[in-house]
Amino acid sequence: MEPKTFTAPSSQEALELVQNEFGPEAIILSVRQVPGGPAWEVWKQPLVEVLAMPGTPSVAIPTQKSQSKLSSQQAQKGALASAIANALLKKPAEAAVNEIDPQAYLAQLAEKLARQQVEQTLPKPEPQPPTQEKPALNIPPALVRARQELTEQGLDAEIIKDLLRRTAETVNPKVFNDEERIRQTLRKQLETYLRIVRLERWQAGKTRMARIMYVIGPSGAGKTSFCARLTAHLRQTDSRRIAWVCADTIRTGAIAQTRAYAEAFGIEPHFVYTTADLQQTFAKLENEDLILVDTPARNPYNPQEVIELGELLTVAPQKITFLVLAASAKEADLQQAVAAFTPLGVNAFVFTKLDETGQHGSLFNLVWKSKIPIAYLCDGNPILDHLHPAQASALSELVLKKS
Repeated sequence: MEPKTFTAPSSQEALELVQNEFGPEAIILSVRQVPGGPAWEVWKQPLVEVLAMPGTPSVAIPTQKSQSKLSSQQAQKGALASAIANALLKKPAEAAVNEIDPQAYLAQLAEKLARQQVEQTLPKPEPQPPTQEKPALNIPPALVRARQELTEQGLDAEIIKDLLRRTAETVNPKVFNDEERIRQTLRKQLETYLRIVRLERWQAGKTRMARIMYVIGPSGAGKTSFCARLTAHLRQTDSRRIAWVCADTIRTGAIAQTRAYAEAFGIEPHFVYTTADLQQTFAKLENEDLILVDTPARNPYNPQEVIELGELLTVAPQKITFLVLAASAKEADLQQAVAAFTPLGVNAFVFTKLDETGQHGSLFNLVWKSKIPIAYLCDGNPILDHLHPAQASALSELVLKKS
């Protein structure tokens, strides 16, 4: 007899169908799960499909009791159920290959339809003409040499990049071979990164308390020398009376140095040790036109020293504060000094020792990043002739020399 397929919601029900058809001697050929409906009806529960055929009928024993026969039938039924369960748990390889997962089928179908929809809506790409390589940009040799020189000067890379871009946009290409004109244009562009302040113009818009000028800075920057040079410069260019207050009384030789400078200018120096002394001295000098205060050097890497300096500055609510920095110092130390002293209210830079270094790009970087203007430039050892009111052109020529 040919095998027959039985389908039921569960293995138990499929077993009953097999037994009703072929009896307890039925032979189970295969068992598998099949979809409960078409592939798109994923909500239907899967069914159990059993392929079976009739077996050889067993010979009945007349002396066997009916109860034993019933037990034998139940045992056969249990064996069939066990066979179906084992077959469901361990499917043949061929059956597993032929089975279709409804959810996977629907997902693949949806993806295929979506892909076809996108392909239909997208415009067909137009044929592109063969691309031609852009010719390499030839930088004029004059700009190449200027860029190298600015880099060696330590100028910030962003400034160099902006300088070259602005020059390329504003200069006539015909003059790119004229190196001096290129360098002159670059120097003019460099000047725009600097801010210059004049003491006279600054004081003109201030109250009379702006006559007090503090000089601050780290050790070795040349604060006392700047005070002497500024005193000499003002005595030559300004008729106002000047008083010199020295708060730098801790450094060895500071008092003697201050006294020597002051006596050379015919000025009586005033020495203070505390904020109370400074306040009393300001009261005594009420009739003086200008008061120059030389403060003790402070380590910008020591917050406590900077705080102590701030206490001296709070004595005069309105003042002009010069931050003196040596151009020969490392840029990292200069940046630290600016970061430490700026909260005290720095109004202008004073750059000293310009002749003791060949790199001046760090000065541009300081002014550009801090937005603090420059008031004076100092170079050389002589006191009388080496203080210069800041000029942007002088600094730009230090960074980019004439050819």
